[in-house]
Amino acid sequence: MTEKKEEIGLTNLSQLENTLSKVLKPVKPDTVFIDTLKTKLIQIPTIMVESTKKGSKFLLVSLGVLVGIVFVWLLGNPKRKKGNR
Repeated sequence: MTEKKEEIGLTNLSQLENTLSKVLKPVKPDTVFIDTLKTKLIQIPTIMVESTKKGSKFLLVSLGVLVGIVFVWLLGNPKRKKGNR
């Protein structure tokens, strides 16, 4: 009895497959896209780290020195006024 159920199931399954193959159209991907994707997946990516420009380091140091000078001048300025009075 189980054999009949399996045969019925296989028959219905094959009918379903036939119906689906008639209704659905297979997808044909772009070969260039597939080749490019395959190449990107297979090759080890190269990682490049951008270095900072030398001018930006100089600018940062100059800005730090300038801020330091202004800070010292602002802290020292009230002391001079107290001494003059």
